[in-house]
Amino acid sequence: MNKLLENLRALGPVKLGAMAAVAVAVTALMTMLALVGGPSPNATLYAGLGLKDAGNIATALTTAHIRYALAGDGHTIMVEPAALDRARLLLAQHDLPAGSSSGFAIFDHQNPLTGSDFLDRIDETRAIDGELERTIDLIHGIRSSRVQVVLPRQDDFSLRAAPAQASVMLSLAGAAPLDRESIDAILNLVASAVPGLKPNNISIADDRGDLLAQAGRSDGAMLDARDARLKRDTERHLTDQVRSMLDAALGADQVKVVTSVSMNFDRTAQTATSFDPNGQVVRSQQQSRTQSDRTTNRDNTVSVANNLPGGTSAKATPQRTDKETKSDQTTNYEISQTVKHTIHATPEITRISIAVMLADVASKGPKGQLIDRPRSAATIARIKTLVESAIGYDKARGDVVDVQSMPFAAPGTGLAMPHRTLIERVMASGLVLPLLRLIILGLVGLAALLIVFRPMVRRITEHKEATTPALGAEGQTMLAAPGIEPVDSPIRAIVDLIDRSPEDSVAVIRGWLSREEAR
Repeated sequence: MNKLLENLRALGPVKLGAMAAVAVAVTALMTMLALVGGPSPNATLYAGLGLKDAGNIATALTTAHIRYALAGDGHTIMVEPAALDRARLLLAQHDLPAGSSSGFAIFDHQNPLTGSDFLDRIDETRAIDGELERTIDLIHGIRSSRVQVVLPRQDDFSLRAAPAQASVMLSLAGAAPLDRESIDAILNLVASAVPGLKPNNISIADDRGDLLAQAGRSDGAMLDARDARLKRDTERHLTDQVRSMLDAALGADQVKVVTSVSMNFDRTAQTATSFDPNGQVVRSQQQSRTQSDRTTNRDNTVSVANNLPGGTSAKATPQRTDKETKSDQTTNYEISQTVKHTIHATPEITRISIAVMLADVASKGPKGQLIDRPRSAATIARIKTLVESAIGYDKARGDVVDVQSMPFAAPGTGLAMPHRTLIERVMASGLVLPLLRLIILGLVGLAALLIVFRPMVRRITEHKEATTPALGAEGQTMLAAPGIEPVDSPIRAIVDLIDRSPEDSVAVIRGWLSREEAR
């Protein structure tokens, strides 16, 4: 131990510091290799997890000494490929992931004797919330969801019940917004699962603060997005139809088409009733006939005898007889009629505007250079006729078709890319960190070579030089033994050599004598 300490003191502070630095660098390198070495956790165990489930799974993997890595902002857990099956069995044993909601399983451990109407209503609401959250989480693009349902309730002494309402909070999985079809699906799923709940009483928002569906919105407003999508699809269909037709005649990348369609989305109902006077049919007929006779017998003659007292009048004779005959006939006719009830629910195209831009034709100029020349008027007229036929052109509707020939910009002549310096290009290439790692490893290796291996090589080289024979100035062979310091007198060196290695010295002398005898 003392000899070791003496050797360390003999090295000096410079060499001791260099050895300490090399030891620290080697230790750091070995630690880095131990941490980085081995297979990396790159096999996906679960993705799209909630933070609560991710924390529970991470705890279970740490307890089982299974290496894992987090990705996707903590919503994805990755393990080593060799440990994938073991990790899955472990999580199945612990019933993970359990999800953030229990659904109707909340009633599994309920005691019916200790409940009440209020608690049962709260548990029913929580169960509906949990089941809806599980269903909504299955929609593509949604990481997790939170649902709060207010069931319909009628207060005491109230004639009207409060309507059911619901609010949905979504956590999206990616950067893209949720499409309209998924929003409509959520509205209908929630409305169908809650009694008395209407889609216009549901509010939907995402974790970015965007309101996707607003409570109180009418059914007509829900159709606005569908109408806009139908308009875009119609314009895209007409554009693709015209472009494919012209590409077949002019070639690819020779035509640019832009279409604008005006549509009437009014939904109307019309009822019309028409009567046919020629289509009369006797429905019923009734006839009645009445005849009456009336005779007048009074004598209306005025005379003296009639006015005297006791006078007698002559016997009255019939003066007039009236006969009356009355006949009635009633005929009821059924006139044919047509009732037409028309509902216009399909959008109607009110105007089509289409612009077609044709690339000029390249031709050689007088000096052989390429010159772009506009297409002829006849060609433009034929193309315009084809486009009008393809889109169903209607002049009375106000359709517009415009075809123009003009030069196209060459590829790459658009917006110029901003000039970046060499340092910016190197930083953007992603090679800085790998280069730094290589430089650090190279410096550590160079330090180890200069501080550790170079002294070892020097000592080995000096040892070999010390053991090789050297000729003196007088032609005598002078031997050097290891561990012997150089001296000024050759005789002194020979004496020390003989004392240290007598057998080797005798062998050398015998060799000299053998060469002398041979002479």
